[in-house]
Formats: sequence, C-alpha cells, structure tokens
Amino acid sequence: MNAVLPSDQAREICIQWMKTLTPQSPENGCMLGVLVCTDGTVLKAFSGLNKALMENPEYVPPCFETKVFEKSSSNWDALLDTYRFHCIDHSIRTLREVFPDAPSGAGDCCAPRLLCRCFELGKKPLSMAEFFWGDSPFERGSFHNPCDSRCKPLLKHILGLDIVYSDYDIVVVNKPHDLLAIEGKTEKDCVASRVRRLYAWSIQQPCVHRLDQATGGLMVLGLTDRAHDELSMDFEKRRVKKTYTALIDGKLLQEKGTIRMKIRPDIENRPYQIVSEDGKDSVTDFQRVRIEKYEGRFVTRVLFRPLTGRTHQIRVHSAYGLKMPVVNDRLYGKEGPKLCLCATGLEFMHPISGKVLCFEIEPGF
Repeated sequence: MNAVLPSDQAREICIQWMKTLTPQSPENGCMLGVLVCTDGTVLKAFSGLNKALMENPEYVPPCFETKVFEKSSSNWDALLDTYRFHCIDHSIRTLREVFPDAPSGAGDCCAPRLLCRCFELGKKPLSMAEFFWGDSPFERGSFHNPCDSRCKPLLKHILGLDIVYSDYDIVVVNKPHDLLAIEGKTEKDCVASRVRRLYAWSIQQPCVHRLDQATGGLMVLGLTDRAHDELSMDFEKRRVKKTYTALIDGKLLQEKGTIRMKIRPDIENRPYQIVSEDGKDSVTDFQRVRIEKYEGRFVTRVLFRPLTGRTHQIRVHSAYGLKMPVVNDRLYGKEGPKLCLCATGLEFMHPISGKVLCFEIEPGF
C-alpha cells in the first residue's frame, strides 16, 4: 500500500539509526520503523515476535499482552482476541473485530504498532517510515511502505480512514458508504473531520469535491491552502477525470452513450433532485460493462463518467435518463442495504508537483 503519512522526517531518523546497526544486531532480518509525533516524540518499532526485543524499552510494545499471547500461541484463532489496537477515535478494538480472517502475523508489523502506541499515549502522528535490516528478502537499509496483506486491512480501522495515497499536501481516501463528506447540520463525523484529526497540519476545510453520503469511493482532499485552491480550480474547470461503477436495475441494451439533462433540487422535498427546464445542465457519459445477476434478478454493471458535478447526478441520470435506477437507491429506486454506486476512478494533476496521478479501486459489489 502507499504511505499513510509523510515520511521525510522519520526517514532522516532511520538513516541515522542505520549507522548504529551492524549485520549482527538483534534486529537482523526484520523491518524497523520510526514514527515522529507532532510534539517531537520519536517512537521506534520492529516487526515480528523476537522476545528479546518485545521486552526492550527502546521499542514500542506489541499490540498484545505478552503473557496472554504466550498462553494462546499455539492457536491462531484464540490469538485474534489477544491483539488490542488503540485507534485514533480512542476506541480499543481486537483483531477479531477489525480483521477476523487475518493471516498469522497480522498486527506484528511496524506501522500498526507505532500508530497504536501513538494513540495510546494521546499523541498525534506527523511522519512515519520503515526500513529493512537483514540479509533477505529485501536489500538491507531499503525503505518500504506498510504491507497490503497484513497492514492495510488494519490501518483503515486504526486511522478511521482507508487511505489510498497521501503526502504533505494532499490525501486520497476511499470513503465508506454512508459516511458524510463534510459536516451535516447535526452530524459532525465525516471525511473532512477525520482527515483533520489525522493530519495535524490540515486546513479547516480540506474537501474540494463531495460524494453523496450513500456513495462510497475515491475522494481527494487538499491539506494545505495552496493544494486546496489548485485542486478546487481543476474541479471547477473540469480537468479532473472521475469514473463511477454502478449496478443498475434491468438489462441495459445500449453499449454506450451520453446523458444530458437539466436538474435542480426539489425545494419541497430535499435532498431529492428533479429534472426541470429551469435546472442546471448536467452531462454524463456511460459505458455498459456487462449484464449480470444480483439477488436473483438481472442488473447491468455500468461505468459512468460525469462531465459536470450536480448533486445526485449519476443517480438521477440512471433513473430518468436510462430509466433504470441504481440498485438499492432509496431515493430514485428501491431501498436496499447499500447503494451500488462507487467512485472507482480518479485522475488529476498533483497541485504542487504537477505530476498526473491516477487511482483505481474495486467497487465492492
């Protein structure tokens, strides 16, 4: 996976640390990590289960009680309850809660240990880096991001965000369904508030675009004023390419096309949107992927590429343009457990470096 925090400050400490290590050091053959907190505290961790290091005060403790772990060490299923993770929201969760089908060794990597200790101490993370020390399987002194198999499924629960990419200026997250993008009138928990909670230097309102509460998927946020302003301008000038994946009810016979409509809010029935001549122009390209079965009925998997950014645009275009609502759309179709609409593709220019960044995720349905 990509880094979840900027690494520059932590890497410098790692480089100095390497100078004190030898090939015969007790850390030989494992990942070592550093997390710098906003108050200057430096935390160090190792990966694996070297008992000599578990009891070394130089390193953060493992995410389990050593005595309890040793009693259950022969049964991995029993170990799922011994791992306890201190999360950014002050909750403590077991491995069974957040990753019930975890492979052995999950929770023993540097990143979960460093972040859990940081939150246990009531501190805020600033920079994190990990490097390998040993003869195999990686080059000694090489830096690595948290792993996909063991760390990624854990970190989204520990951090409260599924981070796809981050640096000092921007963060790209995979927003879960039913989480607000920005604060509502009564609900304060949202993507923006969680980003501010994790990234201490984030501006007050990092959002440059939104997803409906019911829609999951990719969002980019600007952590600095400059990044926010540049990204906002790119969205306004339609330089950002967005792709949504949806399941729509029925068999769509048309392979591809473009939907154009004027839509506006239904003043007496918010947040419902209606098609109206006094509405604003909205344009969406669509492409059929395939017809498939969903809960015993035929549906069509479709890629939507909106060229404008109206509220509920894809949901309205699907229901009224294609005459086939998105599956489980409680507003424009039939209510179901989870709206089958996800922002699966995002392409934009990095607001500071100018590099074109492309991200894709699986929709989860």
